Amino acid sequence: TNPSLLNTSQCMGAIKPLLQLVKDTESSDLQKFEALLSLTNLASHSDSTKQRIVSEKGINILSYAMFSNHELVRRAATEALSNLVPHPDMIDHLRQHEKLKVWIAFSGDFEDNFECSRAALGCLAMVTQDRTIALELAKASRSKGMIKEILECGNLELMHRVLVIILNLMEHGDECKELILSSGTVAFCEAYARSYQNGGAGVSELELAPSDRKLMGVTVQLAQEIVSMSS
Repeated sequence: TNPSLLNTSQCMGAIKPLLQLVKDTESSDLQKFEALLSLTNLASHSDSTKQRIVSEKGINILSYAMFSNHELVRRAATEALSNLVPHPDMIDHLRQHEKLKVWIAFSGDFEDNFECSRAALGCLAMVTQDRTIALELAKASRSKGMIKEILECGNLELMHRVLVIILNLMEHGDECKELILSSGTVAFCEAYARSYQNGGAGVSELELAPSDRKLMGVTVQLAQEIVSMSS
């Protein structure tokens, strides 16, 4: 159900039973998945619904659901948590190194669970504007490999998200910028921008759909910004 079709009381009242359904060990995977989809929509509805989810211990419940054996449950839990950003409690949650490592791992899992990877990367693209989270990401041993793998995966949606993460890290400077400078990322961005800037021959050879062509233009612009910040 679209939350905009519900009144405030109905939206708020639905949150606790939905979280209980996710938490309940007797619930089927399908029940959990459908409850998580509803919570994802409610989390994006308003600051008030975000707050209610958080106050009902939703961050812990949803985080636990990220470890489900069912791929769709993991994906929906990741999307629901992503939609809690920028609630302060969600930012504090991701400032914890061990919690952040889970999101880095999910981001790199694009071959087995593309949608989950996309959601995790989208979340990191938003929260790495926070300096503390950016520094924790720079410390994580998996970060450099994850960034390299996403850049080379060839999927524009994922590349767009990781390029935003890279740009955020560059803007923070210090250890964050050093991670990027030491990873070969700038050289990749330079070659990528040179090959595809201004809709050149490299782009026409790819035979992209109009929407992908537009997204490629965005990724090229981001790559150019990263290169300019490295000098």
